[in-house]
Amino acid sequence: MGDNSGIEWTEATWTPIRARNKATGKVGWHCEHVTPGCEFCYAESMNMRLGTGLSFKPGHRKDIEVFLDENMLLQPMRWKRARMIFVCSMTDLFADFVTDAMIDKVFAVMALAPQHTFQVLTKRAERMRKYMTDTRVDPIRKHMLHLSGGKYELHIIPLEWPLPNVWLGVSAEDQRRADERIPLLLETPASVRFISAEPLLGPIEFGRLVRDATLAGKIAATGGDGARPIGWVIAGGESGRSARPMHPDWARRLRDECADANVPFFFKQWGEWVTELQSPEDAVLPSSSRRQNGVQVWRTGKKAAGSLLDGREHKATPVRHL
Repeated sequence: MGDNSGIEWTEATWTPIRARNKATGKVGWHCEHVTPGCEFCYAESMNMRLGTGLSFKPGHRKDIEVFLDENMLLQPMRWKRARMIFVCSMTDLFADFVTDAMIDKVFAVMALAPQHTFQVLTKRAERMRKYMTDTRVDPIRKHMLHLSGGKYELHIIPLEWPLPNVWLGVSAEDQRRADERIPLLLETPASVRFISAEPLLGPIEFGRLVRDATLAGKIAATGGDGARPIGWVIAGGESGRSARPMHPDWARRLRDECADANVPFFFKQWGEWVTELQSPEDAVLPSSSRRQNGVQVWRTGKKAAGSLLDGREHKATPVRHL
């Protein structure tokens, strides 16, 4: 976590929302499973080893204290070189255990660090839409926050809203989750809206979601690139010891839809498994194989599986704000 992230589609990570184990005092993170894509969460595994020691189950909420790490909150302001920053990579900024006041301060820091591009990804699309469209009078959210001497002092300086350096996205691992979350994302004001289909656990056809929303006039009016329904799509297979295989046609469908709509497409990885069609002809496939989703798959590990889709890399990203 921090600078020089190993996540291929970003450059740094920043998680000021922390958690403390009430029994042991160990500090780490907290999140809660809400969807099949959470089942083998990398952040949960890291938290069990290096953080609070607890799994990301709702039953553990009583065992932890969620807090805003004030020192870590200011970290992006200390980074002078412009970076792509994945916000709350170890939790979900819009989870219901995160207070509005915490979210306000995270957005205030993002406003005060315009040199960076912040990528906020959530599975709680409804709360994100509500927050971004809320008209409550809140000087921390609606105005810049001046930080002086470690204390917060409000300066009433009008902000452009939504913030031009903040991209908002939803995770969608299959069609059901896409149907639930993408329409809410389309109703959310953002400079760039994006979708992370990782781990990709089933086929997704999101073109119709965008078309239907366009016809219904439900695209949030934001101006600039935010006027586009979807500005970026990330896709990838699952990694880790219990990873589930991805059918190549699921990735191809997203690639082709993005090409037709002129949307940047980023294929992150195959994950732990490859199909016979995706393996180099001269490769020696491991003995660990099975038939899944109508195709034979071999477990090679993430590094060996790579990120070539039909022999090509796809690493497109949106144009960053100026």
